[in-house]
Amino acid sequence: MILLARIRKRRKERLSLEDIYSRATDRILTDALYLKKDLKCNDVAKAIGTNRTYLWKALGKHRMGFQEYLSKFRVRYFIENARSYGGLQIEEIAERCGFNNAKFLSRYLKQLFGISLSDYMKLVCRGL
Repeated sequence: MILLARIRKRRKERLSLEDIYSRATDRILTDALYLKKDLKCNDVAKAIGTNRTYLWKALGKHRMGFQEYLSKFRVRYFIENARSYGGLQIEEIAERCGFNNAKFLSRYLKQLFGISLSDYMKLVCRGL
């Protein structure tokens, strides 16, 4: 009897891939999880009540992997706070934004804007 109740409860809790994606996004933004350098897919999946396989599927539906997904939040955070990073070393800036090193941050900026991290910082410091 208890087993049947557990099965029914699990059926009710099954989330669609869109719900999983939405919950993951909300949780990552609300708790600023993207700033954790060692954040894993499992951590986010557990936080929203699913497993990493379903989270991967939800991200795959949006044509991205977990690291790319996190990097989008991190780059956005960097862009919003870039003015406050004037005078910091590039590695320190990347670390504050949740990246393991500046190479990853620079790569995403290059994809988005066609310029390097150091060039972007020069533009921001000039107020452009």
